[in-house]
Amino acid sequence: MKRKSAIITITILTAGILSACGDSSSGTYDKYMKLGDYKGVEITKIKTEITDEDVQDQVDAALDENSEQNEITDRACENGDMVNIDFTGTIDGEEFEGGSGEDYDIYLGDGYFLEDLENAIVGMETGEQKDIPITFPEDYDEELGGKEAVFSVTLNSIYEDILPEYNDEFVATISDFSTVEEYEEDLRNTLLEETENSNLETAAADALAQVVADTDFSGYPDELYDECKASYDEMNAMYAEMFGMDVSDFESSEEETKATVEEMVYEKMVITAIAEQEKLEVTDDEYDEYLASLVDEYGYDSPEDFETDYPRETIEEDLLTSKVLQFLLDNAKITEVSEDEYYDEYYSDIDDEMVVDEDMDEIDISEEDSDEDMIPEDEITLDEDIDDAEITVEEDEELSE
Repeated sequence: MKRKSAIITITILTAGILSACGDSSSGTYDKYMKLGDYKGVEITKIKTEITDEDVQDQVDAALDENSEQNEITDRACENGDMVNIDFTGTIDGEEFEGGSGEDYDIYLGDGYFLEDLENAIVGMETGEQKDIPITFPEDYDEELGGKEAVFSVTLNSIYEDILPEYNDEFVATISDFSTVEEYEEDLRNTLLEETENSNLETAAADALAQVVADTDFSGYPDELYDECKASYDEMNAMYAEMFGMDVSDFESSEEETKATVEEMVYEKMVITAIAEQEKLEVTDDEYDEYLASLVDEYGYDSPEDFETDYPRETIEEDLLTSKVLQFLLDNAKITEVSEDEYYDEYYSDIDDEMVVDEDMDEIDISEEDSDEDMIPEDEITLDEDIDDAEITVEEDEELSE
């Protein structure tokens, strides 16, 4: 059965913050909170628009993915070429950490290296060695900013990308479509669906954040905090492993960590309270359908295999969270605005939340982060048909750069 819903996939495999802490079936949090208004929440939603440029970007990506590399031996390297180099950086004759590499591929002009260094490599030929003096920008980092260095660079090889011709024949080799027109129509529809899903996710998160802000909290169960803290620590450990970093790189101060975990706790309490008040529950049919979609999406052999890694309780919590977020959207007053307008407003709000301590020698600026910026949530299902929502569209205004 095809679900009539928008699947917003952040990834259930990372055990999201809302479902990973607490159990909505454990009872009410009434003694800890006075739930704010959650019907008629006024939010803005990014108007979903796909441009010809967006489609072309996808076409260009497909061409790049299917390009072939041709080694260049009869000329010097140019911007746009991929070069393979060995390099050693020194400051005052001493090598410094992170300043050396062997058999290193870079695309000249991409800006991955310092601009002066890349510009100096342009024009080198295969086998050439060159000492390149550079000065690190003052704001590069605390250790290297403003320092003078010399990079000894050996150019091992030069390659250029040969793109395939974009035509019906190419489209037929990479897709189920036989013409460029059919292929681009599918790209546009896919982009439209993905972008709308993302915009719905953002709108749902904004709605929930408003309800949390309007809710009066007088405390929370210690066990709920401990469960959310364990989830927070687990997520940091996962990210550290994913990026090959030390978990300490993801740790904040004790005060900041507590504030983050408390945000997780408050969101969980609000979601639970709304679900109980509106008698939102997960039926067996809904669970089976949702589970089947996860099995298919994440490549498991069977529902039983998936439930071995993620117990039913966790999956039900994900789906119940989705139903609450959908309820908020269904009953919200939504104004659609352009992406530029939305983020202009967002960053304006961030600026308003900044706290500057002018009595300190160093300016300490802190801003309130949303949960979705710190830790991914589980897969969220939102119904595309927000029948009860009140939606208006504001005309886009020309914005000056």
